[in-house]
Amino acid sequence: MGGYLRFLKEAVHVTDLSRTDLEILKALYEGKHLLISEIVERIKRSERHIRERLKILQENGFLKKDIEVLNNKRLAYRYSLRSVDNIGREIQIKLFKKIDAIDKLMYEGG
Repeated sequence: MGGYLRFLKEAVHVTDLSRTDLEILKALYEGKHLLISEIVERIKRSERHIRERLKILQENGFLKKDIEVLNNKRLAYRYSLRSVDNIGREIQIKLFKKIDAIDKLMYEGG
């Protein structure tokens, strides 16, 4: 497994995301810019489930979402991974917030 994939695996673990999330991230790593239908096809989960997980991954700073006009003139979203630096910064911010919350709880009850 390459360095970026190892990073993604650890990032998923640290942020308490699911195995499906890691599969989505791997699919995006391999496919670069994918539509929801392409992700569904690659990892064999329901579209509804993939949509839910993509929302969570985007909220956690792993993904960027671009809008695209398809051949049939419909709008669709194409997902891709953010850079290691961007993902790492988002994770650091979330972890520091958790640490601050724990510190406050420790010293309030003291």
